[in-house]
Amino acid sequence: MTIKTIGKISALTAISKIKEGQAPQLRATLEKLTSAHGGKISELGTIHMVRWVIFDNDTRLLFATNFDGDVEDYMRDFALKAPEGIDAIWGNCEGYPGAKNYEKLRDYILGCAIDTTGYFVAYPDATVQEILKALNLQRKFEEFVSEVS
Repeated sequence: MTIKTIGKISALTAISKIKEGQAPQLRATLEKLTSAHGGKISELGTIHMVRWVIFDNDTRLLFATNFDGDVEDYMRDFALKAPEGIDAIWGNCEGYPGAKNYEKLRDYILGCAIDTTGYFVAYPDATVQEILKALNLQRKFEEFVSEVS
């Protein structure tokens, strides 16, 4: 298994086996945790994209993500900043050790990882924070221009 990196952005893809009968609960959990529904995932501040997909007749969970930096920092952020959410997701999967022990969490996710064959990064040299800063600057500039026009 390899983590692909382009510029400052890395990609990770993992597949976990869902415990029998847990897919409906997992699906509801994932719907609640998305940023579109007020989830806390965006607060990590390093995630460009994250996707969970329940597939194979509700027996497997695909986790695909693009993030700033290296996998150690990324997984540590999950363990330290979002352990309840991580437990709510992967707690529905076989062999999940819990998020309290970072090393066990990392080993579990990386043990489920598969090679990311390819991925595209629109801004490979820009972190999430740099993109947010640029968007904020653009918004302020547009407000300024509209005020003086």
